[in-house]
Amino acid sequence: LLTTYQQVTLALLDSANDKDPVVREQVRKSILTLGKQQPNKVLSMCQDYLVKHPKVRHCYCHLLLINDISYPKIKSIISLASDEMTRSKDVVPDWQQAASNILVAVGNKYINDIMEEILSKFQPGILPHFFVVQTLASLSESNVYGMVPFLNAILGTMLPMLGMAKQDNMKWVFSSALSHFSESILEYLANLDKAPDPTVRKDTFSSDIYAAYDILYCSWLQSRESKLRLTVAEAVGSMSHLMAHDKLEEQLPKLIPTILSLYKKNTEHYVISKVGRPLMTAAVNVPTCTVIVILLPLQVCAPVDYSNPLTVKNHNEVLRCFSILANTFPDRLVMFVLQKLENSNERIRMGSLAVLRHLINSSTSIMETKKLLILASIRQPLADHSNKVKKRVVQVISAMAHHGYLELEGGDLLVKFIIQHCALPDTYYVRLSYPQSVLVLWPMLLYYLTPGQYSNATTPLCKSLTLLGTKKRASQEPNFNIDFNEQGRCLLEGAPFTRCATEMYFFYPILPGRHLHSHLDATLAKLDDFGKSDAFKKASGIFSLLKNDLDVEKMKSTLILCYGYVALHAPEDQILLYLLLFPQALYKDTFNALQELLRNILVRDLSPDGLQSVFKHIEEWLSSGQDHERERAMNTTAHILEFYFNNLHVKNMVTFHNLGSLLGRLAPRCTDPNPLVRRAAIDCIYTLLYIQLRYEGFSLDYKDDSVERLITLRESMDNPDHSVLYKTCSELIISKRLPQQQLNTLIFMLFEGLVDSQSNCSRASSVLLNTLLKHRGAGLQDLVSEMLEVLHIRLQMISEDQVKVSVAQSILILATQHLQTVINTLISFPLPFDSWSCEMWIALGADSKLASQIMEMLMEKLNIMVPYVDKKESMMRGGLTKVATSHPLAMTCALKEMMLNGQSQDAVVSLFPQLFSSLLVRLGSSLGVTLPKDINSFGTNRKSPTKLAAGFDVCGWVRSRHALHIPGVTLLARAMAKHAGPRLPAIVECLCPCLNNIYECQRVTITAFFSELLNHHVVTELMMMDVLMNNMMERISDPCCTVRMLAVRGLGNIAVGSPEKVNKYAKELLAAMSSGMEEKDDPGKRITLEAMSGLSKVLLYLDKKNVQLLVVYIFMKIKPFLESVSRNDEIRCASIMLLGNLSKFGSGEPVFKDQIHNVLVSLLLHLSDPNLQVVKACKYAMRVCAPVVGSELITTMFQNHLHEDKSLHYGEFINDLTKYIIQDFPGMLNFYHITVIQFFKSNWAEVRAGAAMFIGR
Repeated sequence: LLTTYQQVTLALLDSANDKDPVVREQVRKSILTLGKQQPNKVLSMCQDYLVKHPKVRHCYCHLLLINDISYPKIKSIISLASDEMTRSKDVVPDWQQAASNILVAVGNKYINDIMEEILSKFQPGILPHFFVVQTLASLSESNVYGMVPFLNAILGTMLPMLGMAKQDNMKWVFSSALSHFSESILEYLANLDKAPDPTVRKDTFSSDIYAAYDILYCSWLQSRESKLRLTVAEAVGSMSHLMAHDKLEEQLPKLIPTILSLYKKNTEHYVISKVGRPLMTAAVNVPTCTVIVILLPLQVCAPVDYSNPLTVKNHNEVLRCFSILANTFPDRLVMFVLQKLENSNERIRMGSLAVLRHLINSSTSIMETKKLLILASIRQPLADHSNKVKKRVVQVISAMAHHGYLELEGGDLLVKFIIQHCALPDTYYVRLSYPQSVLVLWPMLLYYLTPGQYSNATTPLCKSLTLLGTKKRASQEPNFNIDFNEQGRCLLEGAPFTRCATEMYFFYPILPGRHLHSHLDATLAKLDDFGKSDAFKKASGIFSLLKNDLDVEKMKSTLILCYGYVALHAPEDQILLYLLLFPQALYKDTFNALQELLRNILVRDLSPDGLQSVFKHIEEWLSSGQDHERERAMNTTAHILEFYFNNLHVKNMVTFHNLGSLLGRLAPRCTDPNPLVRRAAIDCIYTLLYIQLRYEGFSLDYKDDSVERLITLRESMDNPDHSVLYKTCSELIISKRLPQQQLNTLIFMLFEGLVDSQSNCSRASSVLLNTLLKHRGAGLQDLVSEMLEVLHIRLQMISEDQVKVSVAQSILILATQHLQTVINTLISFPLPFDSWSCEMWIALGADSKLASQIMEMLMEKLNIMVPYVDKKESMMRGGLTKVATSHPLAMTCALKEMMLNGQSQDAVVSLFPQLFSSLLVRLGSSLGVTLPKDINSFGTNRKSPTKLAAGFDVCGWVRSRHALHIPGVTLLARAMAKHAGPRLPAIVECLCPCLNNIYECQRVTITAFFSELLNHHVVTELMMMDVLMNNMMERISDPCCTVRMLAVRGLGNIAVGSPEKVNKYAKELLAAMSSGMEEKDDPGKRITLEAMSGLSKVLLYLDKKNVQLLVVYIFMKIKPFLESVSRNDEIRCASIMLLGNLSKFGSGEPVFKDQIHNVLVSLLLHLSDPNLQVVKACKYAMRVCAPVVGSELITTMFQNHLHEDKSLHYGEFINDLTKYIIQDFPGMLNFYHITVIQFFKSNWAEVRAGAAMFIGR
């Protein structure tokens, strides 16, 4: 058996490698102290220890004897890492890769030593370990100049090994190594000026590389494993650069097809193309075009999936291969590509065009001498019938235009091709304004404006010409001004009449204003002549084929546009002079002409549809911000309606289906600020209602009393009584004069009127709307959802407060008639609710009775709906995340908005217990829950996202403040106990059933609430103690550890809230606390902490008879936590405090005295604990336990020096205490030695240092 001295020494040696430097230094001092007293024994033990623990020896020596790693240690590290890497024959990536990484890192400085070690395990005729080859590959990459000199020998040894490799992983690592070796050699040869041996040549490695290539190509490249095939292919690509020219030329015709055949065997084409490009580079000096013949049909002709980045990369990589070939075989390559333009296979032609376009863009200097040849050859695909090919041709022409091809002979044919295809129906727009071709396109494009076959291309032509002309005019180029005497004749010659109009439409926007200063009269004269020309007459003969009524209308419109451009650009004084000559006559004639035009249009289709087609051109002016525009629009409407009424002949019963939409537009105008508009509006409604009577079958001379009342109203329009006006209009509309099927349209027209530019009219719309809804809204069940959505949109545009109030009333009216539909619709609005959705919910709080109904419905649904769903975080990562369901979120926000309406106070007060309980449970349901993805961002049309986010405070604040949830609920319960005591019994009654819910987050919240209530005496006053006590005892066995922790906390709180009840429930409390300290499923030891803290509080009020028998049992439960492995300071602090509080029950008990001695060392050493609260707890416990220790000297010492608020000189204190222990307890010295030794492995450096100091004393 070891002596105490030997045990102490061994314990110190075990701690010599401690991670804390203070502990290591203290251990060193203690070993030196022991060594001075017993040098032979200590040195012998150290020697034996180091032999038995070689790893400790290395680390110990490193820490205590050296600062930097010496060369001998480098050798030992290399040997150790090499052994660890190859110890297991199997591939174990984690630690073997780590060992390999060490060798690679050391190899950057000590390459010769590394290679000596590695090559000892890389012997001829023996298949090496996987990671030996991997390490060589990594070394060649990280230390090129150090490794290349070894590679010739390595390759010589490796070649026979290749034939021995049977497993795919070995083939893969050899291939990877050969790839790295090749890349390193190439880098070395490219930087010979920096290399240590500049005599190294490519042919040094050629024969070995070729031999390795033969094995990889003939055998391994045919593997079924795709990963291996790709690695082998990549290695072959790198090795090709080191092969001799004759060998490479011999192999390329076989190698390239083989590499390209991998396209069919592998889905990752990009990797193969990436390999192919080095082969192209290697092949540029080999006179063969085999690569072209194979590569073109296989890859460049394959369709590109632009949604798949790898196919795009592959396509680009193949095109780069052609760029490489173009540098060596320009003539042969261009001829080959141009010949393929005539191939019968569509994909071959498309691929050839793609290559041609790429070469034009990427090989500009090489293609310079081939321009004329390309221009001649491109004519063939111009006649291709395939639309796909034509699209590629357009792309090629675009590339040619950017490189100056269009200026050469034949370039005009390409421009013509583009324009011809712009003229096709349903074609896409091609911009015809390439900077390099401005000289050609201006004025060439002008020639294509006049021929009839290009009429559909007018838009792109004019846009391109406008762009070109604007640029030329801005840069003041001399050829901007076109001599139309020379070129204009060509432009207009043979042009159909419609082309003349198009030319005028085009030229006037780009005509400089300065020309009109001197030519205004002539310009107007020309326009007048054109207006009187035959262009507006019906054509006869062959020209009738070129012109129809639509053409004439286009020319009229174009002529008007030209006049508009003249007015815009002409000098202001001159144009005003023309307009002021006949102002009144001009207005009168124009207005009469307009009315005549509308009559002529209407008479062609004298039906409700015809009337609507005319009215749609007028209605937007009815709500204009200008009085005169509204007046003219209303007078025109009155004129048209009167004409319609006078010419109406009803032969069959026809529905006047647009009556509602017309009334909806016209009725609000009865309150227009302009009296002339008001009169005209009355006239319009009067006529409309009689038109409806005609359609109902009444005769032309029939008079209706209710409609005739409008005549009386019309006379009072100068000073109208709006209330009378609203009443009359509403009665007319609500009466039988408006059929039910027309009501829908009328309502939606009134919705539009809510945002009328005139506040009077918007208010009128809102009044009419609410009157309609009150009397006839009950029959609009199917339209409720749509109406609410429209009101939501209109609220965003309403600025009039009175109208907003009316809209709120509309929503309230709909809710009284269709409550369920209204709630369902508003709940489905996007979250978070924008400010307008919130206003709609606030409106529902205005009626207390209705608000009470809605709140009850929402709470009922909240109680049964699923609060969240578990979803996978992602396809890549496992685990589930809780995602909130939308409807409970929306309902919670809805309750909040309704409560913001002060008129909902009565409803809230009457439902307070239910509302509080539902929202508290809802709060718990949000614990650890994330918002759905579709509401994590705010739309661009939402107001103040920060404000909107506040709407989720009730339902989502816990999501970002998980740790604050329980403290928050605790504060809430504390406030309720203080300020809302009388309401608590009803709240507790509502919450109790929820403690059995399946959602633990809800149980956590309710238990936390109940737990804090027990902290207050109001529970006893309101006789809720038994109910809460029973619930807490039930929760002690809850499957959720947080719930159990809160239940234990609540039981402990009884000692604070109702201390007089402690002894009544002594048995239950002690059982619960003891069970809590034994809890196994307790992450973080939170239940244990609450049990000890609660027991400390309960012990203050328990009678001794209830505790005395359990003192030792409780003490034994506490002891393990004094040195808690979890390093939980709170646990240690609570256990030490509980130890102190337990001491009053153990006074005079011998067993308890022994237990105090058992923990005394722990308490003494934790006086130097890094946590001040633990130090204070130790002082308290030692002071109150001192009488039990059995030494008056020690008791006096503890009472005098161990005060929580006083500092302590630890060294002196330990020194004096050691003397008292030796004096009063000599028989326990061996016990104290052994106990102290156990703390050499403590979790705290301060404690380990204290133990070393204690043992040294």
